[in-house]
Amino acid sequence: MKNNLSFIVLLISGMAQLCFAQTHAAELNRSCIKAYPQAKDVTDLALIGLYQQLCDKSVKKNIPLQHQLNTQIAKRYVELGYNLKALNLIEQLHQQNYHHQDLTDLGFLAGIGISAGSLEQMRSTEVRALNEFTYPQAKSLTEHIYLAQPAPKFSESSSHTALNSKSKQIKTKANTTLKQNVNLKKNKTSSNNTKVNTAAMNNKKPENISTQTHGLTTNPFGSLKNN
Repeated sequence: MKNNLSFIVLLISGMAQLCFAQTHAAELNRSCIKAYPQAKDVTDLALIGLYQQLCDKSVKKNIPLQHQLNTQIAKRYVELGYNLKALNLIEQLHQQNYHHQDLTDLGFLAGIGISAGSLEQMRSTEVRALNEFTYPQAKSLTEHIYLAQPAPKFSESSSHTALNSKSKQIKTKANTTLKQNVNLKKNKTSSNNTKVNTAAMNNKKPENISTQTHGLTTNPFGSLKNN
């Protein structure tokens, strides 16, 4: 019993030390927070790890690496919903004359997040719709988004339409060929029936004429007897 109790105490003590070490390791030092004030009160482990890399002495002279780390930090801010912090960081990078497609995408996503939050505030809390000032801007943005749709979507749609059109053409051609074959068979059958009927009629007519002629020639003096 004493051995089990000692083991439990040691286990709890080890877990407490591990948690304390992780918490201590996850904290940013004062010099890092002073260099990057936006890192104050950050509790996300991923963000803390990125800021720790950014505050490392080996990175101070590596400007491209600093830009990459700041971009990752802005991305993490967007993922966590800290859109204003993301926009502020993006603006700082622009002031450093650093521009990149990733920053443009992150700025767009952060702006969409802020707009979506404001729209939710209007609809759920304030219970109102867009007004004459906000609706035209929202409509214009929607039109721009529609025009900026990814090209593969249009290409796939075009390919699908072309495939359907080609399939319809093949089916139409097959149906036309089948109808032509059926009509040809009907014409052949009708022609054969006509030939058979004509031949039968031709064979029948001489027989009647022969019979009539035979009747006349068997009694050449029949008319004289009647007189």
